[in-house]
Amino acid sequence: MKYIFTILILLCAVLQAAQPVIPMEKYSLKNGMRVILSRDPAVPVVTIYLMYDVGARAEEKGRTGFAHLFEHMMFEGSANAPKGMHFKTIQANGGTMNGSTHPDYTDYFETLPANKLAVGLWLEADRMRSLNITDENLKNQKEAVKQERRLRFDNQPYSTAIVDRWPELAFQNWQNSHSLIGSFDDLNAASVEDVAKFFKTHYAPNNAVLAIVGDIQIPEAKKLIETYFGDIPSQPKPRTPDLAEPSPKSRTDVYHDALARVPGVVVTPGEGQGIRHSVPGGDGLAVCQQRGLQGPRRLRHVPALQTEFHRRSDRRTGAG
Repeated sequence: MKYIFTILILLCAVLQAAQPVIPMEKYSLKNGMRVILSRDPAVPVVTIYLMYDVGARAEEKGRTGFAHLFEHMMFEGSANAPKGMHFKTIQANGGTMNGSTHPDYTDYFETLPANKLAVGLWLEADRMRSLNITDENLKNQKEAVKQERRLRFDNQPYSTAIVDRWPELAFQNWQNSHSLIGSFDDLNAASVEDVAKFFKTHYAPNNAVLAIVGDIQIPEAKKLIETYFGDIPSQPKPRTPDLAEPSPKSRTDVYHDALARVPGVVVTPGEGQGIRHSVPGGDGLAVCQQRGLQGPRRLRHVPALQTEFHRRSDRRTGAG
């Protein structure tokens, strides 16, 4: 027994020593932008990741979908990088890029050859500084968002129930319960002035985190960051939305999904319970996690809840 105990201690020590150590340096610019740098010279590649502290939960009533709309607007051009240039420049330099919208943040990234770090930083800084917000771009992206909803949500089994109906049952606070992608009515009502105000409020350097990981030289990266981002003015800090939930209530609902061919179940746990789901393809769990349920702050306020998505037979159309 003594020897077994000694071996276990040695094994734990070896495992602890084998844990990867990720070098990381954190600091802030004078305008409040937070920066994280991590050097990894394994391959000559660098990733630029810019996260803005604004998501669907920061939206106001009558302005749903603004966070997602802005994910699209950020690719509509800026003062020195006209419409389409962001994509073309990244691809011409052998890189990839994308963006995504979440309940609590919106993020963008570029992965480029290491010697093209300045290119990616210049593009990100230019649209943070001078996004091209015009009536033409707004109309264009309103339609793009609507089309995305039709294709990825309204025309997909389980998606509408999970994205729209499930949050209304899981949460009682509107900030948490409204749809991440927003409503067509709110998108149609959005004006250039509304969008410009949203941009100025939330897309400021003091409301962003810039992370750079890859084959970089830290001193050189800092100089480039200061050059491109250092003189972008900060803005008053946005209002922090109240995300508190009232006393939990157990609620159950059945949603009839004409596109679903087999039943699906989503159960939202109370505090201390695990997430259970039964949606073909695992979509239920993915969306549950996207809505923020993986965080204990969310679990604390959410009651036990079961939502079922039943197949509805329709002999006339053949939809299942």
